Amino acid sequence: MTTVLVAVTGTGAASAAVDDRAAFVAESRAAGLSAEQAVDLRDKADAYLTKLAGKATQVSPNQIDLGGAVLNVTVPGEKQPRPLGEATTNDVNPYCIGRAQYLFFCAYQYQEFLGDNIGMYRCDYYVIPWYTVGSWENSQTAGNRSRTYFLDGSSWLMPPAHSAQATGVDWAPVLRIRNC
Repeated sequence: MTTVLVAVTGTGAASAAVDDRAAFVAESRAAGLSAEQAVDLRDKADAYLTKLAGKATQVSPNQIDLGGAVLNVTVPGEKQPRPLGEATTNDVNPYCIGRAQYLFFCAYQYQEFLGDNIGMYRCDYYVIPWYTVGSWENSQTAGNRSRTYFLDGSSWLMPPAHSAQATGVDWAPVLRIRNC
């Protein structure tokens, strides 16, 4: 009897995950994306969720909640994320579109503040999930300094807010950032 209950519970959990994925594709389609774009976006978000190994939750077709930060995912073929669907976390608009909003530290996948990005608004450590040459902007309260931690165990105390680096940020050796 216990084995049957476990099997039924496991099936229900798998079904819920499939339903969430289908709902995000439907939201993407309702926002004007083609069927191919919606599926490609879902696959891109799924790849991030896998890389972040249970430390993230998808909250809209192109937003992943990191618990104090949001990973904003571009629609494949576009240069910047844009709002899709209804969900943002904690009534915060964490899009780092173009430039960081006041009180945010934003890490951008690509140079010139483009590509997927992470809008960090709560003091914590955040994994950088890409290996590209990107950019960052610290638009937190005056004087706030973030720290970058590298794979080799070293770290770098970044310039105080407000500061930014639009080009040449090599994300490959970066493990994580503490935004405060």
